[in-house]
Amino acid sequence: MKKIAITIIAAAALAFALASCESTKQEPAAAQAPTENDLEYQRSINKIEGDAVSIETFNADKAAIMQKIAELNVIMTKKDYNSWLKYISDDSKKYWSDTYTLSKASEKLPKELKGVKLKNLSDYFNFVFIPSRKGRQIDEIRYNSAKSVKAVQVTKSEDDKTKITVYYNFVKENGDWKVELPPL
Repeated sequence: MKKIAITIIAAAALAFALASCESTKQEPAAAQAPTENDLEYQRSINKIEGDAVSIETFNADKAAIMQKIAELNVIMTKKDYNSWLKYISDDSKKYWSDTYTLSKASEKLPKELKGVKLKNLSDYFNFVFIPSRKGRQIDEIRYNSAKSVKAVQVTKSEDDKTKITVYYNFVKENGDWKVELPPL
């Protein structure tokens, strides 16, 4: 009888202990609302396949690109062509140094620059690059691929439509983000 009483008491104690543990279990936390950074990350990787870019990579890339844009803003203010060259991809330097390309670009300059002939990459810097980017606000980056990114301004119109304006294209070259000048 003593054994049965001990067994019943042990079973009751075990049942009580289990019930106590069960009642102290916390319910899984409700999913937190995504942060603005999470939403921007989703917009940024929308066009690329798979898990090519983690949120950590996105944050690091955006910081690096925004830093380069800040440096480019100073360079444009100073009209420092030689410093600017360090930020430009090798392919872009080659393409925009070609006399045929510069001749074709000269034909497409806006009205206020009609008659200007782009003779070299320095002319492109002064007459095309600076005027089209100086003073622009860059809000987000958008990936074309893990090694190609657009830096964009996002604006909302009165009818609440989102407009994206691309001001910079960047490519990863030897582990560093470089400006890729758009071809004609």
